[in-house]
Amino acid sequence: MVSSPSARSAPPGKACHKQAIFVDRIQKALGVSLGETRCYIVETSEMGKVMGKHGWNQDDSRGVVGFQVGNDIYVLRQASWSVLHELVHKAGINADRLSRYVAEGLTEAIAADLRQSADEHQPTYPEETRWVRETLLPVLGLTPIQLGQVLAKSDDPPRKLAEMLVAKRPDLNRSALVDELRPQRTGRPSLNRTPPSAASGWAVGVGAAFLTAGALLLFAPSGQDSA
Repeated sequence: MVSSPSARSAPPGKACHKQAIFVDRIQKALGVSLGETRCYIVETSEMGKVMGKHGWNQDDSRGVVGFQVGNDIYVLRQASWSVLHELVHKAGINADRLSRYVAEGLTEAIAADLRQSADEHQPTYPEETRWVRETLLPVLGLTPIQLGQVLAKSDDPPRKLAEMLVAKRPDLNRSALVDELRPQRTGRPSLNRTPPSAASGWAVGVGAAFLTAGALLLFAPSGQDSA
């Protein structure tokens, strides 16, 4: 995708904040290649324009500090800490391949585990991340990075994750899980921020209030988000 005319990519020879370091760290952790990755430093108005070209409206893009689409990553000038999160998306953990709720929660968990200094990551999507860490991963018996390795390499992440869950919890409904874990459609961004529900049998043993958490756009403590 071509960036908006006013968007500025990093100068030749100078990538976005720790980009090469992050790419190497993610590739080693997840066992996948990120391939070509272009990073653009943008202002708030430019972020809205870029997201608008991909189906997001102005309200949807408000508060977003990082955005990944295809080989392109856009980060706000004042939010270099979002680069790591967006590069994890680029590795294959994103809403074009998996439910946004799960993708954002897992991306955050992976980024937090890969973080080595304060300038590399700030938490976003708190409810999604909590659900992944406290509900999803314990069922699978995996760490965020271990699950990331499997899903990043999979040709069909929703089906793969559903199969893994049913293997651990035979009471879950496989077909319903696959449906609930499906990614957004091309050009039609998904604002789905709810975890798998009773339709797939997931509600068994999980509080209803917890299952409905994350129905609205969730910001970081600073009021900023990464997509």
